[in-house]
Amino acid sequence: MVEDSLQRIPFFSDLPPDVLSAIAAKLRHEHYHHGEIVFVEGSLGDSLYLIESGQVKISTGSGPNEKVINYLGPGNFFGEMALLLNQRRSANVTVVIDADFWVLRKTDLDELLGQYPAIALQISRELSRRLTTTLQQPTREEIYNLIAVAGHEPWRLAVSIARLTSERIVLFDLTETNLVERVNEPLPDEVIILDATPGLSGEGLAENLGILVDAYDRVLLGISPEQSETGIKALQLAEATVLIDVGQRPWMAGLTQGPIWQTANTPQAIDRVARYLARRVVGLALSSGGARGIAHVGVLRVLERENIPIDMLAGTSIGSLIGALYAAGRPIDDIARFALQFQNKLKLRNGLLDLNLPPRTGLIRGRRFRNYLEEVFEGITFEKLKIPLYVVAADVLTGEEVIFEKSSVADAVRASTSMIGYVSPHHFNGRYLVDGGAVNPLPVSVLAEKGADIIVASRAIPFLEDERAGGQAARRWKSLNNLLGMLSNYLSIMEREIIKTRLSPVDVLIHPQVGVYTAMDYQYAADFIRLGEEAAEQVIDEIKQKVFAKRSEGGIL
Repeated sequence: MVEDSLQRIPFFSDLPPDVLSAIAAKLRHEHYHHGEIVFVEGSLGDSLYLIESGQVKISTGSGPNEKVINYLGPGNFFGEMALLLNQRRSANVTVVIDADFWVLRKTDLDELLGQYPAIALQISRELSRRLTTTLQQPTREEIYNLIAVAGHEPWRLAVSIARLTSERIVLFDLTETNLVERVNEPLPDEVIILDATPGLSGEGLAENLGILVDAYDRVLLGISPEQSETGIKALQLAEATVLIDVGQRPWMAGLTQGPIWQTANTPQAIDRVARYLARRVVGLALSSGGARGIAHVGVLRVLERENIPIDMLAGTSIGSLIGALYAAGRPIDDIARFALQFQNKLKLRNGLLDLNLPPRTGLIRGRRFRNYLEEVFEGITFEKLKIPLYVVAADVLTGEEVIFEKSSVADAVRASTSMIGYVSPHHFNGRYLVDGGAVNPLPVSVLAEKGADIIVASRAIPFLEDERAGGQAARRWKSLNNLLGMLSNYLSIMEREIIKTRLSPVDVLIHPQVGVYTAMDYQYAADFIRLGEEAAEQVIDEIKQKVFAKRSEGGIL
């Protein structure tokens, strides 16, 4: 009976039987599939919807401007504001999990409110509760709450997410292989595996999920790589799909609108996917700064020692060189040795500096350096890097920012390190490219655009107050009392001013105290590494709090 369904909905559970019977007589049933739009923002409202099963997303705006207000499951209702106040709809409602609604038209509601004041009181209480919730959290970050997982040992992904977020996670086993019996390790209290009923249909799966998403923070659907009715339905409903040690099968194509991650069944790979799913992707931006950027090596050493994951890197100029070495998988001690020996490469005789005579677009031609980078990176391309990397350069003709994320790593670093007036622009793909510090000295904006949720920035460009450090003026002037010194200092001033207008929000800023040195002081590489370590150590607790904060501790979710 409809009355029985109404009694299971908290909103109606306290109403007298006669009122429930009167409401039930006015309701009509409607079924919506995943992805269907119930109504759109700005449309006229003439119905109130009660959710019996499934889940809907309440949002405003569309496309990249969409803001998620809430997710509603069984027992909730929506559409009442426009109905009660004769206003247009204030939000979009989209079905996330196949849903069954009981729909009440405006004419029927008006009649019921006149006969049964208890309904008006109940609506008032619910509106008050919702207003309080909206004021406390006006928008919600859209996260991946419903995830399809195929392949080996899917519970490892559930465990990784739980350890990262302390969420309650259910792995709903649709594989018919009894995942519970295959688990060979103790599961944390936050993770539970449930077996689906044998012969469960796609429609039955949607009904089950309507309950599970309301009871758990996150639902993982363990599916078989082989095609099945529930597997097809799981992909259609899932907001993301993870394939562990299996390739994407032909039957999976086009079923899901969300991202598909293919990953190896290793702790590092699984943890990285977990951070993407939990919106804990860690990005590290490495600034320009000439020799002072060697401090990034010390920063990386501390982050690695403290087990801070790095999911993507963005680098400009010297930051692109250090970042590329790390992204390629070079051990941090090898990178440190590279930095300590780099000054020996900056020589005209048997070094990397090939004079461009007569001077044209730069004192140094840059061909030797390009060939050296090709040897250092062994011809590697961005696609083969261990960590996603984004390298910033500038088009000297148009002033455009150019982001490298494909093709040759050596060409990208050569372009990004082409200090204006010192090294000739790098001609690549029809562009003349120079030092990325001319447009984006600290590329945190690149990380934000690429989807980093937690951005850590290592800034080797001094603040003005650092430049004014007492007792060092004489030594600094001696270092600058030549053409290259003056040029590099002018570029440092320019970069410092650009940062003021380009700097996007940063979660944690690491600022090595390198202000007493110049951008050409490569002989002080050991000091720079030490200063990078000291700066990272000062903020390491703040970084850990951002990366590993649990939901109950005020984390980002």
